[in-house]
Amino acid sequence: MRKIPCTYIRGGTSRALFFKEEDLPEDRSLWPELFIKALGVRRTAAGLSAMGVDFPTHKVAVISPHQGPEADVDYNFFQVDSENYYVDNRGNCGNMSSAVGPFAIDEGMVEAREPETVVRIYNTNTRRIITSRVQVKDGKSCTDGDTVICGAPGSGSPVWLSFERPGGGLTGKLFPTGNKVDLFHIPGRGDLPVTLIDCANPVVLFKAADVGLTGTELTSLNTRKDFIELVGRVRGMAAQVFGLVDRWEDAATKSTYMPFVGIVSPPQSYEDMDGNQIEAEEMDICCRSFITRLHRAYPIAASMATAAAARIPGTVAYEVVRKGNAFRADSAGNGVVLGHAGGCTEVQMEVDGDEVIRGTVLRTANTIMRGTLWVDEV
Repeated sequence: MRKIPCTYIRGGTSRALFFKEEDLPEDRSLWPELFIKALGVRRTAAGLSAMGVDFPTHKVAVISPHQGPEADVDYNFFQVDSENYYVDNRGNCGNMSSAVGPFAIDEGMVEAREPETVVRIYNTNTRRIITSRVQVKDGKSCTDGDTVICGAPGSGSPVWLSFERPGGGLTGKLFPTGNKVDLFHIPGRGDLPVTLIDCANPVVLFKAADVGLTGTELTSLNTRKDFIELVGRVRGMAAQVFGLVDRWEDAATKSTYMPFVGIVSPPQSYEDMDGNQIEAEEMDICCRSFITRLHRAYPIAASMATAAAARIPGTVAYEVVRKGNAFRADSAGNGVVLGHAGGCTEVQMEVDGDEVIRGTVLRTANTIMRGTLWVDEV
Protein backbone atom coordinates (compact mmCIF):
# COMPACT_ATOMS: atom_id res chain seq x y z
CA MET A 1 0.00 0.00 0.00
CA ARG A 2 1.11 3.55 -0.73
CA LYS A 3 0.60 6.25 1.93
CA ILE A 4 -0.05 9.75 0.58
CA PRO A 5 -0.86 12.96 2.47
CA CYS A 6 -4.23 14.14 1.22
CA THR A 7 -6.85 16.77 1.98
CA TYR A 8 -10.54 16.58 1.11
CA ILE A 9 -11.93 20.06 0.49
CA ARG A 10 -15.17 21.71 -0.52
CA GLY A 11 -14.67 24.55 -2.95
CA GLY A 12 -17.84 26.40 -3.89
CA THR A 13 -20.42 23.73 -4.71
CA SER A 14 -17.86 21.01 -5.50
CA ARG A 15 -15.50 18.77 -3.55
CA ALA A 16 -12.12 17.28 -4.43
CA LEU A 17 -9.11 15.39 -3.16
CA PHE A 18 -6.14 17.77 -2.89
CA PHE A 19 -2.55 16.56 -3.22
CA LYS A 20 0.79 18.32 -3.18
CA GLU A 21 2.67 17.30 -6.30
CA GLU A 22 5.76 16.42 -4.26
CA ASP A 23 3.80 13.64 -2.55
CA LEU A 24 2.78 11.95 -5.81
CA PRO A 25 4.85 9.60 -8.03
CA GLU A 26 7.38 11.40 -10.24
CA ASP A 27 6.02 9.42 -13.18
CA ARG A 28 2.86 11.36 -14.08
CA SER A 29 1.59 8.53 -16.25
CA LEU A 30 0.79 6.73 -12.98
CA TRP A 31 -1.45 9.52 -11.69
CA PRO A 32 -4.74 8.63 -13.44
CA GLU A 33 -4.76 5.07 -12.08
CA LEU A 34 -3.77 6.35 -8.64
CA PHE A 35 -6.62 8.89 -8.65
CA ILE A 36 -9.10 6.21 -9.72
CA LYS A 37 -7.94 3.99 -6.86
CA ALA A 38 -8.00 6.89 -4.40
CA LEU A 39 -11.62 7.63 -5.22
CA GLY A 40 -12.57 3.98 -4.97
CA VAL A 41 -13.94 3.81 -8.51
CA ARG A 42 -14.45 0.24 -9.74
CA ARG A 43 -14.95 -1.07 -13.26
CA THR A 44 -17.52 -3.53 -11.96
CA ALA A 45 -19.47 -0.98 -9.92
CA ALA A 46 -19.24 2.36 -11.69
CA GLY A 47 -19.81 5.23 -9.31
CA LEU A 48 -18.90 3.31 -6.15
CA SER A 49 -16.64 5.83 -4.45
CA ALA A 50 -15.10 6.01 -1.01
CA MET A 51 -15.67 9.77 -1.03
CA GLY A 52 -19.28 9.72 -2.26
CA VAL A 53 -21.24 8.66 -5.31
CA ASP A 54 -22.24 11.94 -6.92
CA PHE A 55 -20.49 13.58 -9.86
CA PRO A 56 -19.02 16.59 -7.96
CA THR A 57 -16.89 14.33 -5.73
CA HIS A 58 -14.97 12.73 -8.58
CA LYS A 59 -12.42 15.52 -8.71
CA VAL A 60 -8.72 15.79 -7.91
CA ALA A 61 -6.47 18.85 -7.57
CA VAL A 62 -2.67 18.74 -7.56
CA ILE A 63 -0.87 21.82 -6.22
CA SER A 64 2.80 22.74 -6.57
CA PRO A 65 5.00 25.87 -6.37
CA HIS A 66 5.00 27.88 -9.58
CA GLN A 67 8.31 28.42 -11.32
CA GLY A 68 8.32 32.10 -12.25
CA PRO A 69 7.18 35.51 -10.97
CA GLU A 70 3.73 35.56 -12.56
CA ALA A 71 2.12 33.14 -10.07
CA ASP A 72 2.58 31.59 -6.63
CA VAL A 73 1.31 28.06 -7.22
CA ASP A 74 0.34 25.73 -10.05
CA TYR A 75 -3.10 24.13 -9.93
CA ASN A 76 -3.62 21.00 -12.01
CA PHE A 77 -7.23 19.75 -12.12
CA PHE A 78 -8.44 16.23 -12.92
CA GLN A 79 -12.02 15.01 -13.42
CA VAL A 80 -12.52 11.27 -12.84
CA ASP A 81 -15.29 9.69 -14.90
CA SER A 82 -16.51 6.79 -12.77
CA GLU A 83 -18.80 5.32 -15.42
CA ASN A 84 -16.35 5.28 -18.33
CA TYR A 85 -13.29 4.74 -16.14
CA TYR A 86 -10.98 7.48 -17.33
CA VAL A 87 -9.43 10.70 -16.06
CA ASP A 88 -9.87 13.98 -17.96
CA ASN A 89 -7.26 16.71 -17.55
CA ARG A 90 -8.33 19.07 -20.33
CA GLY A 91 -10.41 21.58 -18.39
CA ASN A 92 -10.67 23.38 -15.09
CA CYS A 93 -13.24 23.30 -12.29
CA GLY A 94 -14.08 26.87 -11.41
CA ASN A 95 -15.60 26.01 -8.05
CA MET A 96 -12.58 24.00 -6.91
CA SER A 97 -10.37 26.94 -7.86
CA SER A 98 -11.72 28.66 -4.74
CA ALA A 99 -10.07 26.04 -2.52
CA VAL A 100 -6.60 26.38 -4.04
CA GLY A 101 -5.69 29.62 -2.26
CA PRO A 102 -6.72 28.42 1.23
CA PHE A 103 -4.93 25.09 0.67
CA ALA A 104 -1.73 26.81 -0.47
CA ILE A 105 -1.77 29.10 2.56
CA ASP A 106 -2.50 26.35 5.08
CA GLU A 107 0.22 24.12 3.59
CA GLY A 108 2.82 26.91 3.85
CA MET A 109 3.22 27.19 0.08
CA VAL A 110 2.27 30.88 0.22
CA GLU A 111 3.15 33.31 2.99
CA ALA A 112 0.08 34.09 5.09
CA ARG A 113 -0.59 37.81 5.45
CA GLU A 114 -3.41 39.21 7.57
CA PRO A 115 -6.14 40.15 7.07
CA GLU A 116 -6.13 39.12 3.41
CA THR A 117 -3.66 37.10 1.34
CA VAL A 118 -3.66 37.32 -2.43
CA VAL A 119 -2.70 34.03 -4.09
CA ARG A 120 -1.81 34.02 -7.77
CA ILE A 121 -2.80 30.65 -9.21
CA TYR A 122 -1.63 29.27 -12.55
CA ASN A 123 -4.21 26.81 -13.81
CA THR A 124 -2.20 24.37 -15.89
CA ASN A 125 -5.31 23.04 -17.67
CA THR A 126 -6.27 26.35 -19.27
CA ARG A 127 -2.85 28.03 -18.98
CA ARG A 128 -4.48 31.04 -17.34
CA ILE A 129 -3.99 32.98 -14.11
CA ILE A 130 -6.65 33.01 -11.39
CA THR A 131 -6.27 35.57 -8.59
CA SER A 132 -7.65 34.42 -5.24
CA ARG A 133 -8.24 36.77 -2.30
CA VAL A 134 -8.39 34.78 0.94
CA GLN A 135 -9.14 36.00 4.45
CA VAL A 136 -6.39 35.01 6.93
CA LYS A 137 -6.10 34.92 10.71
CA ASP A 138 -3.32 33.51 12.92
CA GLY A 139 -1.38 32.28 9.92
CA LYS A 140 -4.20 30.17 8.48
CA SER A 141 -7.04 30.72 6.02
CA CYS A 142 -10.36 31.62 7.61
CA THR A 143 -13.32 29.29 7.27
CA ASP A 144 -15.94 30.98 9.46
CA GLY A 145 -17.87 33.91 8.07
CA ASP A 146 -21.20 35.27 6.95
CA THR A 147 -20.81 34.69 3.21
CA VAL A 148 -23.52 32.46 1.73
CA ILE A 149 -23.37 31.07 -1.80
CA CYS A 150 -26.11 29.19 -3.63
CA GLY A 151 -25.75 25.42 -3.65
CA ALA A 152 -23.39 25.18 -0.66
CA PRO A 153 -24.41 24.48 2.94
CA GLY A 154 -24.18 27.12 5.66
CA SER A 155 -21.94 30.16 5.45
CA GLY A 156 -18.21 30.74 5.34
CA SER A 157 -15.35 33.12 4.82
CA PRO A 158 -15.37 34.94 1.48
CA VAL A 159 -12.98 33.89 -1.27
CA TRP A 160 -12.93 36.24 -4.25
CA LEU A 161 -11.81 34.63 -7.50
CA SER A 162 -10.75 36.61 -10.56
CA PHE A 163 -10.21 34.67 -13.78
CA GLU A 164 -7.70 36.75 -15.73
CA ARG A 165 -8.16 36.88 -19.53
CA PRO A 166 -9.97 33.52 -19.48
CA GLY A 167 -10.80 33.38 -23.18
CA GLY A 168 -9.36 30.67 -25.43
CA GLY A 169 -7.86 28.41 -22.78
CA LEU A 170 -8.63 25.28 -24.80
CA THR A 171 -8.88 26.44 -28.40
CA GLY A 172 -6.92 29.70 -28.41
CA LYS A 173 -10.03 31.71 -29.32
CA LEU A 174 -12.96 33.07 -27.33
CA PHE A 175 -15.25 32.07 -30.20
CA PRO A 176 -13.54 29.05 -31.78
CA THR A 177 -15.50 29.15 -35.05
CA GLY A 178 -15.15 32.91 -35.38
CA ASN A 179 -18.93 33.25 -35.10
CA LYS A 180 -21.10 34.55 -32.28
CA VAL A 181 -23.85 32.16 -33.40
CA ASP A 182 -23.57 28.86 -35.25
CA LEU A 183 -26.36 26.59 -36.48
CA PHE A 184 -26.40 22.96 -35.38
CA HIS A 185 -28.63 20.80 -37.53
CA ILE A 186 -30.58 18.46 -35.26
CA PRO A 187 -32.37 15.62 -37.08
CA GLY A 188 -36.10 15.91 -36.55
CA ARG A 189 -35.80 19.43 -35.15
CA GLY A 190 -34.00 21.51 -37.76
CA ASP A 191 -31.34 24.14 -37.17
CA LEU A 192 -30.60 25.17 -33.58
CA PRO A 193 -28.79 28.51 -33.01
CA VAL A 194 -25.95 28.04 -30.52
CA THR A 195 -23.07 30.09 -29.17
CA LEU A 196 -19.79 28.22 -28.78
CA ILE A 197 -17.59 30.08 -26.32
CA ASP A 198 -14.25 29.07 -24.81
CA CYS A 199 -14.03 31.11 -21.62
CA ALA A 200 -12.64 29.47 -18.45
CA ASN A 201 -13.96 26.23 -20.00
CA PRO A 202 -15.64 25.40 -23.31
CA VAL A 203 -19.40 26.00 -23.18
CA VAL A 204 -22.24 25.66 -25.67
CA LEU A 205 -25.25 27.92 -25.11
CA PHE A 206 -28.71 27.82 -26.64
CA LYS A 207 -32.03 29.47 -25.86
CA ALA A 208 -34.66 27.57 -23.88
CA ALA A 209 -37.40 28.77 -26.21
CA ASP A 210 -35.64 27.24 -29.21
CA VAL A 211 -36.03 23.73 -27.76
CA GLY A 212 -39.55 24.12 -26.37
CA LEU A 213 -38.60 24.97 -22.78
CA THR A 214 -39.60 27.88 -20.57
CA GLY A 215 -36.15 28.05 -19.00
CA THR A 216 -37.43 27.60 -15.45
CA GLU A 217 -37.44 23.78 -15.48
CA LEU A 218 -35.60 21.89 -12.76
CA THR A 219 -35.15 18.14 -12.20
CA SER A 220 -38.01 17.30 -14.57
CA LEU A 221 -35.39 17.65 -17.32
CA ASN A 222 -33.59 14.59 -15.95
CA THR A 223 -36.55 12.35 -16.82
CA ARG A 224 -37.21 13.68 -20.31
CA LYS A 225 -35.66 11.20 -22.73
CA ASP A 226 -36.17 13.51 -25.70
CA PHE A 227 -34.39 16.37 -23.98
CA ILE A 228 -31.51 14.19 -22.77
CA GLU A 229 -31.00 12.94 -26.31
CA LEU A 230 -31.09 16.51 -27.63
CA VAL A 231 -28.52 17.72 -25.12
CA GLY A 232 -26.33 14.71 -25.86
CA ARG A 233 -26.41 15.56 -29.55
CA VAL A 234 -25.72 19.27 -29.03
CA ARG A 235 -22.99 18.62 -26.48
CA GLY A 236 -21.38 16.04 -28.76
CA MET A 237 -21.43 18.34 -31.77
CA ALA A 238 -19.92 21.12 -29.67
CA ALA A 239 -17.25 18.77 -28.32
CA GLN A 240 -16.25 17.96 -31.88
CA VAL A 241 -16.01 21.65 -32.80
CA PHE A 242 -13.95 22.34 -29.68
CA GLY A 243 -11.57 19.53 -30.69
CA LEU A 244 -12.36 17.37 -27.69
CA VAL A 245 -13.45 14.37 -29.79
CA ASP A 246 -13.08 13.32 -33.42
CA ARG A 247 -16.74 12.24 -33.75
CA TRP A 248 -19.65 13.85 -31.95
CA GLU A 249 -20.91 10.43 -30.86
CA ASP A 250 -17.73 9.88 -28.83
CA ALA A 251 -18.46 12.73 -26.43
CA ALA A 252 -20.82 10.50 -24.42
CA THR A 253 -17.89 8.31 -23.34
CA LYS A 254 -14.69 10.24 -24.09
CA SER A 255 -15.52 13.81 -23.07
CA THR A 256 -18.18 13.56 -20.40
CA TYR A 257 -16.99 16.58 -18.40
CA MET A 258 -16.68 19.09 -21.24
CA PRO A 259 -18.19 21.04 -22.79
CA PHE A 260 -20.76 22.42 -20.37
CA VAL A 261 -24.23 23.10 -21.75
CA GLY A 262 -25.97 26.34 -20.85
CA ILE A 263 -29.69 26.91 -21.51
CA VAL A 264 -30.56 30.61 -21.41
CA SER A 265 -33.77 32.61 -21.26
CA PRO A 266 -34.92 36.11 -20.25
CA PRO A 267 -35.18 36.98 -16.55
CA GLN A 268 -38.22 35.28 -15.03
CA SER A 269 -39.54 34.18 -11.65
CA TYR A 270 -39.39 30.58 -10.46
CA GLU A 271 -38.89 28.37 -7.40
CA ASP A 272 -35.33 27.08 -7.01
CA MET A 273 -34.13 23.63 -5.93
CA ASP A 274 -34.45 24.54 -2.24
CA GLY A 275 -37.99 25.85 -2.63
CA ASN A 276 -36.99 29.52 -2.47
CA GLN A 277 -38.86 31.97 -4.65
CA ILE A 278 -36.51 33.70 -7.09
CA GLU A 279 -37.89 36.83 -8.72
CA ALA A 280 -37.15 38.04 -12.23
CA GLU A 281 -36.00 41.37 -10.82
CA GLU A 282 -33.12 39.64 -9.01
CA MET A 283 -31.35 38.48 -12.17
CA ASP A 284 -30.08 39.63 -15.55
CA ILE A 285 -30.45 36.28 -17.28
CA CYS A 286 -32.13 32.98 -16.42
CA CYS A 287 -30.06 29.88 -17.10
CA ARG A 288 -29.77 26.16 -16.50
CA SER A 289 -26.69 23.97 -16.85
CA PHE A 290 -26.88 20.40 -18.09
CA ILE A 291 -24.16 17.82 -18.69
CA THR A 292 -25.55 14.33 -18.14
CA ARG A 293 -28.19 15.79 -15.83
CA LEU A 294 -29.27 19.13 -14.44
CA HIS A 295 -26.62 20.91 -12.38
CA ARG A 296 -28.07 21.85 -9.00
CA ALA A 297 -26.57 25.33 -9.28
CA TYR A 298 -24.41 26.57 -12.19
CA PRO A 299 -20.73 25.69 -12.67
CA ILE A 300 -18.43 28.65 -12.09
CA ALA A 301 -16.49 28.11 -15.31
CA ALA A 302 -19.81 28.02 -17.16
CA SER A 303 -20.82 31.15 -15.27
CA MET A 304 -17.75 32.93 -16.66
CA ALA A 305 -18.60 31.88 -20.20
CA THR A 306 -22.30 32.70 -19.88
CA ALA A 307 -21.67 36.11 -18.31
CA ALA A 308 -19.11 36.92 -21.00
CA ALA A 309 -21.55 35.93 -23.74
CA ALA A 310 -24.23 38.04 -22.07
CA ARG A 311 -21.97 41.09 -22.33
CA ILE A 312 -21.04 40.60 -26.00
CA PRO A 313 -23.60 41.55 -28.67
CA GLY A 314 -24.47 38.89 -31.19
CA THR A 315 -24.54 35.84 -28.91
CA VAL A 316 -27.65 33.88 -27.96
CA ALA A 317 -27.11 34.98 -24.34
CA TYR A 318 -27.03 38.64 -25.33
CA GLU A 319 -30.36 38.19 -27.09
CA VAL A 320 -32.13 37.30 -23.84
CA VAL A 321 -30.15 39.18 -21.17
CA ARG A 322 -31.73 42.15 -19.40
CA LYS A 323 -30.80 45.28 -21.33
CA GLY A 324 -30.28 48.74 -19.94
CA ASN A 325 -27.67 50.87 -18.24
CA ALA A 326 -25.28 48.49 -16.46
CA PHE A 327 -27.97 45.76 -16.59
CA ARG A 328 -29.70 45.95 -13.19
CA ALA A 329 -29.82 49.29 -11.41
CA ASP A 330 -28.19 47.83 -8.28
CA SER A 331 -25.29 46.11 -10.07
CA ALA A 332 -21.73 47.35 -9.62
CA GLY A 333 -21.40 48.30 -13.28
CA ASN A 334 -20.03 45.08 -14.75
CA GLY A 335 -22.23 42.67 -12.82
CA VAL A 336 -24.20 39.95 -14.58
CA VAL A 337 -26.53 38.03 -12.25
CA LEU A 338 -27.32 34.50 -13.36
CA GLY A 339 -30.61 33.07 -12.10
CA HIS A 340 -30.05 29.30 -11.97
CA ALA A 341 -31.43 26.13 -10.39
CA GLY A 342 -29.80 26.89 -7.05
CA GLY A 343 -30.54 30.62 -6.82
CA CYS A 344 -28.57 33.57 -8.13
CA THR A 345 -24.86 34.09 -8.76
CA GLU A 346 -23.30 37.41 -9.74
CA VAL A 347 -20.26 37.57 -12.00
CA GLN A 348 -18.35 40.82 -12.35
CA MET A 349 -17.45 40.61 -16.03
CA GLU A 350 -15.01 43.04 -17.63
CA VAL A 351 -14.97 42.98 -21.43
CA ASP A 352 -13.37 45.14 -24.10
CA GLY A 353 -15.17 44.53 -27.36
CA ASP A 354 -14.87 40.80 -27.98
CA GLU A 355 -12.06 40.36 -25.46
CA VAL A 356 -12.72 39.19 -21.91
CA ILE A 357 -10.40 41.00 -19.51
CA ARG A 358 -11.50 39.49 -16.23
CA GLY A 359 -14.35 37.65 -14.57
CA THR A 360 -14.74 37.81 -10.79
CA VAL A 361 -17.01 35.77 -8.54
CA LEU A 362 -17.51 35.25 -4.80
CA ARG A 363 -17.10 31.73 -3.36
CA THR A 364 -16.44 29.98 -0.04
CA ALA A 365 -14.31 26.93 0.76
CA ASN A 366 -13.64 24.69 3.73
CA THR A 367 -11.49 21.68 4.56
CA ILE A 368 -13.54 18.56 5.28
CA MET A 369 -10.74 16.10 6.13
CA ARG A 370 -6.95 16.12 6.24
CA GLY A 371 -4.80 13.04 6.75
CA THR A 372 -3.15 10.08 5.07
CA LEU A 373 -4.67 8.26 2.13
CA TRP A 374 -3.89 4.55 1.74
CA VAL A 375 -4.09 3.24 -1.81
CA ASP A 376 -2.89 0.17 -3.65
CA GLU A 377 0.44 0.57 -5.44
CA VAL A 378 0.20 1.53 -9.09
